[in-house]
Amino acid sequence: MEHTPKLSVVVATYNRSRVLRHAIRSVVESTFTDWELIVVGDACTDGTSACVESFADPRIRYVNLPFNCGDQSGPNNHGVSLARGRYIAFLNHDDLYLPDHLATCVAALDGGGADLVWVPCAVAGVRAGAEVCGMPCTFSIAGVPAAHGYTPFAFYSASSWVFRRELAERVGPWPRADRLFVTTSQAWLFRAWRSGASLRFLPKVGVILVWSGSRAGSYAQRESPEHDALVRWMMCDPLARERILEEAAVSAAMRQVSMVYHEPWKNAARAILHPIFTLLIRAGIHPLSLQNAARYGRRGGFMRWHRRWTGIES
Repeated sequence: MEHTPKLSVVVATYNRSRVLRHAIRSVVESTFTDWELIVVGDACTDGTSACVESFADPRIRYVNLPFNCGDQSGPNNHGVSLARGRYIAFLNHDDLYLPDHLATCVAALDGGGADLVWVPCAVAGVRAGAEVCGMPCTFSIAGVPAAHGYTPFAFYSASSWVFRRELAERVGPWPRADRLFVTTSQAWLFRAWRSGASLRFLPKVGVILVWSGSRAGSYAQRESPEHDALVRWMMCDPLARERILEEAAVSAAMRQVSMVYHEPWKNAARAILHPIFTLLIRAGIHPLSLQNAARYGRRGGFMRWHRRWTGIES
């Protein structure tokens, strides 16, 4: 009788096989082992298939869509439709799980009460100047909510979520990016929150983010020296996690001082806009749609900008 995995991990990817290998390896090296990994290509034309096959792990399968969707929604929806696990997780192809991330999230869901759990992420950035303790990147923390829990004003990477299959069935598929002012992942999570789902924050950093949007032309270049250097350092330094958290803590404190003493106008602007944001939320509209519409134009503007910036299209 075929074994049914407890957790299904879905990775959407497009022509970045040399980055994808790091993401897959981070799943393989997880302390939690009862998983299946479904890699869904958005009509990939590079060596993605060979990359997946190189792991020779029966828990991993690759499906390549016959046409390009142009954003994560299509591949992720297809991956969810193939998932067999009780729980579902996403991993962006340029992100990395820390070894205990899946175990932490599965244990929390097994404990009951939550439909979805998520963790804070360490965001790796380009370091200007000499390395610090061998760290090739700077680090900050993303995905931390307000004290009372989820708020749509923070960004929660889909790589940080683990949730019950029933939630996916209740909320429905990810919406297409060209129909949104916000990213498709945040639109889906906002809809889950509006549905009354229990979203629980676990205050333990479990994911490393290396955002493609932080470097122009990142998709046009097959190599990713940031990923290679980061993974090499983490493998060699047994204190890598502690060093990441130390740098992120100092970085957060510096930003707080800057906000209070050097950029007080930002808090004033938020206070003025708060009633408008409240009305948008009550209407079922993601509140960041307002500022994104102003910055990127019509629906799908952010994704169009992202595709040009990363070199997917000219």
